[in-house]
Amino acid sequence: MALTNAQKQTRWRDKRNALAQANPDTVERELLQAAEREMSDQERIALAEKLADLAKDFLWRAHRLSKMAHKLRTGEDHPLQR
Repeated sequence: MALTNAQKQTRWRDKRNALAQANPDTVERELLQAAEREMSDQERIALAEKLADLAKDFLWRAHRLSKMAHKLRTGEDHPLQR
């Protein structure tokens, strides 16, 4: 069964949008543009503080996971080697 042009365009748009949403840089850029258009200065500052705290938490978590991976790779402090 052949697709009509409208159906082909819809499928193509859906695929394009899915790829755009999968790219974090695109999502980040769109969020920043929306924030600049729709938020007051105080709202932007509050959001920026929340994002900075979240980034810090992710950094700490990544550091802990990195330490854990290193211990597992090297056998250091491994519970089975006590």
